[in-house]
Amino acid sequence: MAETSKTPTAPVARPKGRRSKDMPDGRQALLIAATEAFAAQGFDGADLRSVAAAAGVAPNLVRVHFGNKAALWEACLERIVVLAMPVMAEVHAIATDTSRSLGDRLRDLIVKVATFYAAHPQVRNFVVRHGAEAPERSTLVTEKLLRPAYESARELFQAGIAAGIIRSSHPALFFALLNAALNQPPAFPMLLSRFAPEIDPATAWTELLDTTIATLLHLPPSQADGESAAGNGRKPQS
Repeated sequence: MAETSKTPTAPVARPKGRRSKDMPDGRQALLIAATEAFAAQGFDGADLRSVAAAAGVAPNLVRVHFGNKAALWEACLERIVVLAMPVMAEVHAIATDTSRSLGDRLRDLIVKVATFYAAHPQVRNFVVRHGAEAPERSTLVTEKLLRPAYESARELFQAGIAAGIIRSSHPALFFALLNAALNQPPAFPMLLSRFAPEIDPATAWTELLDTTIATLLHLPPSQADGESAAGNGRKPQS
């Protein structure tokens, strides 16, 4: 009996547009890619075809899911609000926990904000860029994100000012300064190492957090000598 040759079976191609189980669906993939594009390039600079390519979907899915570029931008903002809401709730819980000292609460609040920024660098970049862009987008960022974030901590900042722990004439000024201090670009550790090579890039974010706390909070010696963010095992990484 003649032996038939067996040719290797070609792998079955994944149907076009089908995503593996470990990948976000098309809509979520577009939101993730668009958030990064809007954060890096602004509204006018972000290109929908490039966003679709980064998301691994067909360009027409942008219009299918969102209709137009403006609606996609607003959906990205809503996604950021959803990400930020649990953190705002945690910040508010820290701020209103009067069983703990003002210094401890302020320190923990700063760590919480820094940890969120480190986990979501595209969020901080999106907010910084669009908080100062076209008035209609700036207003949405302010009302949906910045104002609620500020209100979640305003009373604690005011109490810190009254106690002399925060040296500021208004809690909004401290809020702006704190966010500016923590809102460094992702390349911050490498940029820092170029002129200060003695600072290890692996610990730069934690050292920045400790420096921010030490600089912005004028704590009594008994509280200022407390554990640092690194000592508490809280190491924000970008």
